[in-house]
Amino acid sequence: MAEQGQRFMAQGNWVIMFPEGTRTPRGSQGTYKSGGTRLATATGASVLPIAVTSARCWPRKSFMLRPGVVDISIGQPIPSAGREPDELMRQVEAWIEAEMRRLDPQAYST
Repeated sequence: MAEQGQRFMAQGNWVIMFPEGTRTPRGSQGTYKSGGTRLATATGASVLPIAVTSARCWPRKSFMLRPGVVDISIGQPIPSAGREPDELMRQVEAWIEAEMRRLDPQAYST
């Protein structure tokens, strides 16, 4: 993955990765994996964290979409230079999880 990602980025392309690997139920947190931050530290690229409330309209394990609004929040780029992948992932995870609670507080009120 890292080799392909580096090659792809060297061509001027962006790589989008979902650190939880799959959709999670609304209001829950999956296990964050460090593949994206390993690629970022290997290439020196910044990580652009994004929080998405898609579970409101597209629940986990469902092909049925519900009408509604999906909010998307894009954070500030987080530099990877001189960072360890796991430490960088913890920062990315903290931002995404805090932002999810801001975007969809009803989902996290229990």
